[in-house]
Amino acid sequence: MKTNLKDYIKVFNKFYSKKQCQLIINSLDTSKTIPHTFYNVITNTQEDKGRDPKVSFLKEEKVEQVGSLIKDQWFKVVTEYILKWLNREEKIDWFKGWSGYTFPKFVEYNKGTTMTNHCDHIYSIFSQTGEARGVPILSMITVLNDDYAGGEILMCDKYKYKLKTGETIVFPSNFLYPHSIKKITKGTRHSMVSWVY
Repeated sequence: MKTNLKDYIKVFNKFYSKKQCQLIINSLDTSKTIPHTFYNVITNTQEDKGRDPKVSFLKEEKVEQVGSLIKDQWFKVVTEYILKWLNREEKIDWFKGWSGYTFPKFVEYNKGTTMTNHCDHIYSIFSQTGEARGVPILSMITVLNDDYAGGEILMCDKYKYKLKTGETIVFPSNFLYPHSIKKITKGTRHSMVSWVY
């Protein structure tokens, strides 16, 4: 088993085409965007960090079609990361413990916005009915466009990733993998996030 943190950060580029990414962006309902906030478990409150992005949602008539496309492609990404790469190439064949992944969270970064350093070890992930599903073990971020400046993902305070349209980065969700999104200096960055639990 490798011990370098970077070894468990993987970028996949064959699962979303530019056409699919544009379809997803065009399926977002811009009238329903809300500010992104962080949950403070100590105070049990939502916090605005100041330059956070917006959270977007799919148009109602696009949820089934586009949501299914995204979930199908992400299933392939998780399979590639866990079953092909982790189990076969890294010989960590004893790890198969995942139950599912969340419906995508769509994030829109406009000029001047950023995401502060954090980890995704969320206390619990809930379904729409409020039923607890678990704590995430992997995080997945897919970038839907690349016609913007800034917006690099900084992992573990030193590894920088500038993803191209359709690329998905996968990494462990625990405290060893803090990450941030650098400030957008031009244009708008569209991405979507899911957590494997």
